[in-house]
Amino acid sequence: MSNTLFFLQGNDHEQMVRWGCAQIPWMAYNDTIKAVAIGNTQPDGSVEHLAVCMFHGYFAPTQVDFKDGHGPRSAGGVCEISFAAVSPRWATRGMISSLLHIPFVQYKCRKVVTVIPSSNTRAIEFNKGIGLKWEASLRHHFARGVHAQVHGMMRSEWEARWKDPRNARIRTPARTRANGQKHLVASPA
Repeated sequence: MSNTLFFLQGNDHEQMVRWGCAQIPWMAYNDTIKAVAIGNTQPDGSVEHLAVCMFHGYFAPTQVDFKDGHGPRSAGGVCEISFAAVSPRWATRGMISSLLHIPFVQYKCRKVVTVIPSSNTRAIEFNKGIGLKWEASLRHHFARGVHAQVHGMMRSEWEARWKDPRNARIRTPARTRANGQKHLVASPA
C-alpha cells in the first residue's frame, strides 16, 4: 500500500482540520486553515488516515515599497505549515515532496515556516531532517520555559531538495530508533 493525499471538501475538511488542531495543543481551529489528509486506501475501500498537513497564516505575495531607496519588492508569500500524525509511516520522500509542492507551487509562496514548542524535540528533529532551517527562538512563547522554535525553508531550498522527489533526501537525526522514537539520553548533572 502506498500513501495517498486526500483533498477533502466541506464537512470532511472541517473534521480533519479540527482533528489536526486537537492533536496540537497550542493550535486553535479556525476556518481559514487549509488541510490535506494523508492515508492509505484499504482493500475494503476504507481509508486509514495517518496524518494531516495544515497550511495557515498565509500572507499572499504582493509588491511593497519599503521606502528605503531600493524601490518596490516582493513581500509576503509566506505560509506556516503544521503536521499532526497518528503514525510516522506517512513521511515518505514522495509524500513530503508532494506536501511541500502545495505552498510553493499552488500558493506561490517564497517561504514556508513551522513554529514548534522547544519541548517537542521529535518535531524539531523532523523539521531539520526534511531541510527546514532554524531561524529564531521566541522566548516563553507557549508557556513559561517553553519557547517557540521557528524553522523555515525558502523556495530555492525546496527546489534544490524536494521539487523532484527522486532526488529528495531525508536526513535521519542522530540518536533515533528505526521507528522514530527518541532514545532517552541522560544529561550531565
